[in-house]
Amino acid sequence: MEWDDLRHFLAVARTGSLTDAARALKSSAATVGRHVDALEDKLGAQLFERRSTGYVLTETGTVVLAKAEEAEEAVLSLERETIGADLRLAGRVRVATTEDLATMVVVPALPGFCSSNPLISIELLARVDLSNLTRRDADLALRTVRPDKGDLLMRRVGAVDLAVYASTGYAMARQLGDGSVDFGKVEVVSWIDEMANLRGGAWLAEHAAASRISLRVNTTRLLFDACRAGMGLAILPCFAADGDQGLVCVVPPEQVLSIDAWLVMHRDLARTARVRAVADFIVSLGPRLSRRSSPGDVDWH
Repeated sequence: MEWDDLRHFLAVARTGSLTDAARALKSSAATVGRHVDALEDKLGAQLFERRSTGYVLTETGTVVLAKAEEAEEAVLSLERETIGADLRLAGRVRVATTEDLATMVVVPALPGFCSSNPLISIELLARVDLSNLTRRDADLALRTVRPDKGDLLMRRVGAVDLAVYASTGYAMARQLGDGSVDFGKVEVVSWIDEMANLRGGAWLAEHAAASRISLRVNTTRLLFDACRAGMGLAILPCFAADGDQGLVCVVPPEQVLSIDAWLVMHRDLARTARVRAVADFIVSLGPRLSRRSSPGDVDWH
């Protein structure tokens, strides 16, 4: 039995689709299908039911999945231990974070880091879902959600201040200032239902229940653009909105929310020089996240 067959089987089991598995593996659906067929031939068993809606594990497939995940963990553990012994400031480091943190905090500071570390190649993944560091979806993750499982090291790098903003024109038309807002007389821009608990969503649901929701969005960029266009009030991170001349803060973060930001890595990568170099760089960005002094942790734990 070949690991490559198991790797493709795992991708299909997790995504339920040859196409999605191929995208995750940077391969083709035909190649993924051949590996799954090869594994079924070697085992003499059907692992998936091929339905019009996708691939569904059979009872045998569920048993194989558990064993395949054990094999995967052994392979990935060996990879991490090998990488962990690499003392060179060279190679690829994958960093996963949210869209706004990537574009408004990390990227503006990257030129200086890359100039000092020309042999380190950074891959920046902007995604809402939490990357799986155990499966090495990423080497580092900068998140506002603290992980509660996995053999991970984490460090609080600071706090993200969130406040309520409006476009300058919207604020002037409704005579909004920096303070209290009668939410019954304004519109708000919020997240789609599937993302209702994302940053500030719960605060809006509690404090702006009387507001008309003028637009629901699924990305931070759309949230900014809609607020800037005068669609209504929105909860935005101060690290970006404060510097936008088209926006004005109408409820300060002291009355809204601050969320801890965590940098996370797998414990096996702690001795990898290039990963630690990138981690130290991201930690140095902590003061940019908050209006107020919000020092991060002094060490990993």
